[in-house]
Amino acid sequence: SSSTSKQWYQRRVRARHVNYTCKMFLYSMVYLILAIIHMLYCPFFPKNRDNTYTLAPIFYWLSRWLLNITIEAEGTEHLEAYDGGYILCPNHQSSLDTMCIARIWPHRAIILMKKSLLYVPFFGWAAYLSGHEFITRKSGASNEVRDHMNIINERIKHERLRVCVFPEGTRNKAFDGKMLPFKKGGFHMAQQCQAPIVPVVIYIPPSLYDGKKWIFNSGTIRMKVLEPVSTVGMSPEEVTGLTNSVQEKMQATLDELRKAE
Repeated sequence: SSSTSKQWYQRRVRARHVNYTCKMFLYSMVYLILAIIHMLYCPFFPKNRDNTYTLAPIFYWLSRWLLNITIEAEGTEHLEAYDGGYILCPNHQSSLDTMCIARIWPHRAIILMKKSLLYVPFFGWAAYLSGHEFITRKSGASNEVRDHMNIINERIKHERLRVCVFPEGTRNKAFDGKMLPFKKGGFHMAQQCQAPIVPVVIYIPPSLYDGKKWIFNSGTIRMKVLEPVSTVGMSPEEVTGLTNSVQEKMQATLDELRKAE
């Protein structure tokens, strides 16, 4: 009967909500545990650029074990093919992206984050001790941002620093398989340093995770590291074209990963 079907459907929805909530709780606990480990470990090596490289495998394997999620990564050889600094450029679908990036985290790498994250208990403190950089988004702070970016640019050139920048700026909550328009900040950094961009494409199947539909299941996430994109000899006027070109390549790769599912 229709009432029986409705009750069955409601039970399925409730079960899905419970499953989603439990798995998000477990994933949050992994964040908390790793933040505490960072705060215990990093004071011995304060703001060392390889702190995250050392601890990222713990985050990945603990998440994989608790959530029963496997990550298949292609093209990881591109991460160490270039010995200098570069801009790591992943798309941003959900909080599971952190687990994916932890799977391939390279040497001498940091994340460029918005400054508000610095004040998130445990997470912000751990990120600060790990040497990640925080950029303010306040209006009227352009001089402060420019000075800070100049320092980071010098580190990319002279310390061979790798900087992870999410070009979409925020998570794409539409879960529609399309990337948000890329912001140019990371591409300007690459051009100013004449450093390559290393695109990373992450595909999380909607049958595995979809925050809008409260879906959070076990399964396989696929990701692909693309060949580095050179910026040598590039002028500031070419940054817009560079941004659009990289987004087109990443979107095409995302479409291929979706079709191969």
